Amino acid sequence: MDAKVRNCYDRLNHFRRPVRTAFAFSLSMSTPPPMTPRILFLDDNVRDIGGHYLELASLLADGARQLGYQPRLVTHASLPQRNPQLVGDSRLEHLEIEPRFEVRRMENWSLGVDGPSMVQRDSRGIPIGGSLFRRIRQSVDDLLCRPSRRPRAMLEAWSSVFIDSIRRFGPLPHDRIVINTGGDFQILALAHAIQTLEREGKLAPMTIHVLFHFAVFESTVTERAIAFGRQVNAAVEAIKGHRIHLHATTESLCQQLATVGVNATAIPYPTRNEHLASTSSSSTAGTKILLAGMPRAEKGRDLIRDLLESIETPYLRAGRFTWSMQLPEKRWQRMIPPSLQPACISLASGQADPDTSAGMEILRGNLTSEAYHGWLDTAGIGLFLYDADRYVARCSGVLLEMMIRGVPVMVPDGCWLADQVRAAEPTGAIGWIYQSVDQIPQLLSTVDETLAEVTANCRQHAKHIAAYHSGENTLLKMGIVDHASSSVRLAG
Repeated sequence: MDAKVRNCYDRLNHFRRPVRTAFAFSLSMSTPPPMTPRILFLDDNVRDIGGHYLELASLLADGARQLGYQPRLVTHASLPQRNPQLVGDSRLEHLEIEPRFEVRRMENWSLGVDGPSMVQRDSRGIPIGGSLFRRIRQSVDDLLCRPSRRPRAMLEAWSSVFIDSIRRFGPLPHDRIVINTGGDFQILALAHAIQTLEREGKLAPMTIHVLFHFAVFESTVTERAIAFGRQVNAAVEAIKGHRIHLHATTESLCQQLATVGVNATAIPYPTRNEHLASTSSSSTAGTKILLAGMPRAEKGRDLIRDLLESIETPYLRAGRFTWSMQLPEKRWQRMIPPSLQPACISLASGQADPDTSAGMEILRGNLTSEAYHGWLDTAGIGLFLYDADRYVARCSGVLLEMMIRGVPVMVPDGCWLADQVRAAEPTGAIGWIYQSVDQIPQLLSTVDETLAEVTANCRQHAKHIAAYHSGENTLLKMGIVDHASSSVRLAG
């Protein structure tokens, strides 16, 4: 490379480094080589070390490094304050973090199944679709929200952080931008941000990838779903001069998007491959039935109590199974029958209290990554009480975490989770599919007969999961070029 060109690139790399403020810090002191391409990941939902938003971001960042990129992550502003142990999180050892977003959960204004919007909006958040009556009704509903959660306020807040992040990032031609958790409302905010940047002056073409996770509709295409498609396409069309790539983390979601006219590519959702062999087995403590993650409405929170009542005497207290789950520090009593509540005593976060007489193992509060994955390593069966309608086209990161460990799973029919279990059947069953929660006790009565065989099948299938659902493969499927390859570097 000509010396003058090299000097120019060196100067650009000097000025594009982020300014260190209260909202920008680094977990790594290393500086990338001057010509190393970068990926800027953004996710307003990343504010806790628990859950799958940060896990997804760290896995994508791992994949980015493997492909020769320097990753950077823009998160919610509260991440370091809410998680004092963040600096010690091994997942983020080489990932620069910039906590900036003040707003989160943009899907709360989606036209998909996770949002209440009724009509299409423009890039300022103003209702423009549907009948006059629906637009007026939507505008009234918007005003009834607290000011910071109104659609226009959320669009402005998200857009301002994106604009500031792009200014600091200073994208060069080989750099990429990835919105980890996208949707129809995020696309509006993205369009609004880019239009604002372009009004301020000439903006070099950017390559932006947006990942969709949440279902557009449940069983049938609705008027709202059609408006979802129009809203996405109108926003993408407004972002002229830039390359916008839309991706869906399941094949079924990709099909849903196509049904409403949105062109997206299906990509694998990444999962972590650092684990031990499952240590749980039929023993005096019983096979461990593990419900991973903090219970939420769409993950069967309201079903837990009745199910526990039905299996307490014949399975848990009889020693055939141990029930293992996380519980929040407060307001957990409605999920647990009174007879089992003594086993759910208050404990420090990340500590377990196995009560062999009750057949219960309880973890309280959010877990560190190490504690969470260590807990999953002990599973004998992964139980999923998920709402099939909500997960009809939605990926479950927990299911992949069980599958990569070779753990048999029990899942509801009629959703993405059941599709994954059926897809593995030609090479051997990897779990059980139930039609209703009432069937679970009967399924458990037959588990002992097939558990060893099913577990062996699961461990074989885990090899496929590890290869396909890696952060590196996810980025490759998105079309992000492998810059770690010497041939690519020579090609420029």
